[in-house]
Amino acid sequence: MSLSISIYVPSGIIMTADSRISGVLTRNDTDSDGTQTRVHERIVFSDSAQKLMIFEEAGVAISTFDTAIVEKYPVEHHLRRFMELETPQKESPVEDITRKLISYFKGRFANTGVGFHVAGFRHEGTQHVPYLFSCHTVAETTPTRRNSNDNGEAVYGITRSGETQITNRLIDANTTPVFDAMPLKDAVDYSRFLMNTTVDALRFEPRFPSVGGPIDILVLTPQGMRFMQRKALYEQFDYLDDEEI
Repeated sequence: MSLSISIYVPSGIIMTADSRISGVLTRNDTDSDGTQTRVHERIVFSDSAQKLMIFEEAGVAISTFDTAIVEKYPVEHHLRRFMELETPQKESPVEDITRKLISYFKGRFANTGVGFHVAGFRHEGTQHVPYLFSCHTVAETTPTRRNSNDNGEAVYGITRSGETQITNRLIDANTTPVFDAMPLKDAVDYSRFLMNTTVDALRFEPRFPSVGGPIDILVLTPQGMRFMQRKALYEQFDYLDDEEI
């Protein structure tokens, strides 16, 4: 299922994602009397998925939720392929990139439910304008801008998608943080808190832990995009010399 969290405050946008790939393993079990039973078992395939990615040339960041494996390949593979084919630039409207993205996935993988958060800044007039869109190939086929009101004015808050039951318990209308006044550092900490709490709660609740693995946290500002927390591709051990790695 996955969990994507995007928080937008006056200083920037925080995007957070987990790393778990889960799925269903189907097998045939044979009883002692020869009767065959078809068994469906939910399992964790990996805790190393890249669900939060930067595309510098396009000037956007994309996080994914719901299905993590599409047509035998990780979603990140298809995202890179989309960028190679479309080659969007930083001047391209974020909404246009999002619409092309959802059209790309719907056109090629019509029966697969996969969702995205797409964020980026665009220079308009004398200011850098933040954009955050969400979409889903089944549940939200028309991209929705999350950080503006009906008049196109900037608003601040949080969007979460995927496995949101636990975050929804934590976010109450009467106790929601004041995002309009929230510093960027607090937004990073809040997103980490929500993701960590979801992972920890799923350890104890009597259901499948669909969110897990290392947590990636990305900060977007008018000055650029930077990972504040990101899983390493490999670890360098102190007891190995450079020649041995």
